[in-house]
Amino acid sequence: MNGRWLVNILMLILLLAGVIYAFTFVNKEPEKKIGHAISDLKLSDFNEITINFPDRAKTSFKLSANGWLMTAPYEARADELYVYRILSLIATTSSEKLSADDLAKYGLDQPKLKITFTGVKHKEEFLFGTYNPITENQYLFYGGNVFIVNGGFSETSSFEPLELINKTPIASDEKIIGYDFSRLEQWQGVGLKLSLEGGKWKALGSDILVSGADMDEWFNLTWNAIAAKSVEFYKLDPRAGHKSFDVVLHGNKKITFYRIQESPELLLLRKDENLLYHFPGDLGFTMLNPNVIAKEEK
Repeated sequence: MNGRWLVNILMLILLLAGVIYAFTFVNKEPEKKIGHAISDLKLSDFNEITINFPDRAKTSFKLSANGWLMTAPYEARADELYVYRILSLIATTSSEKLSADDLAKYGLDQPKLKITFTGVKHKEEFLFGTYNPITENQYLFYGGNVFIVNGGFSETSSFEPLELINKTPIASDEKIIGYDFSRLEQWQGVGLKLSLEGGKWKALGSDILVSGADMDEWFNLTWNAIAAKSVEFYKLDPRAGHKSFDVVLHGNKKITFYRIQESPELLLLRKDENLLYHFPGDLGFTMLNPNVIAKEEK
């Protein structure tokens, strides 16, 4: 009996200790993080970005009515995720704010990278120096002060320009309302053309059966904001005789794609951009073969 009471007392002590600890933890005031704002600028203040490395051509972006565009060294739709990563530099904080009396000490007398943000009222320049050997963060000079920032800003900016091009074959402001696959070998016999009307898929012609659910699944797995593995600029040789198809957009605008290669990966050339999109072979096959059924001949 005495042993059982001893166990109960020990359990009660442990329970009370746990309650006291939990109460203390919950009511403990959060530690205030000490940080120095790099700037008081806003992302919306800027519509142009220029990235300069000493040993290569500059990369530039400009905000248009339809999103960010790359203007140099190529003209193309920009990968906006990368652009906003770079733009977020103006809103970041630094753990330290150092004197700028000796820029050479931080490698800022000969910057490894310069990023310039331009807007209607602002033109702001950020210089990047050497990396801190302990934290691997990087020294940054802006507004007469030296800061320490995450090295990811410089790493993102150092990507090759091709990597900063948008890899979706259809832009976010381009609304698909149909396809013309009739020039592809597998669909020439039935002249496959598809139209999206009132949220429902229809096949133009009388030899194709369409299931709305199957077509929605196909569209969402393929053309609905799908991104290629990579892109490159490509000059079409008209003598090669590559098969093509059209994607129809709202307003009856047509985008023509040329199938440059089907296996082991699908290579699609968007003619108006001169961009070649690389897709995995299995995904590529599905992109060109929607879930439709040819009617059986009687």
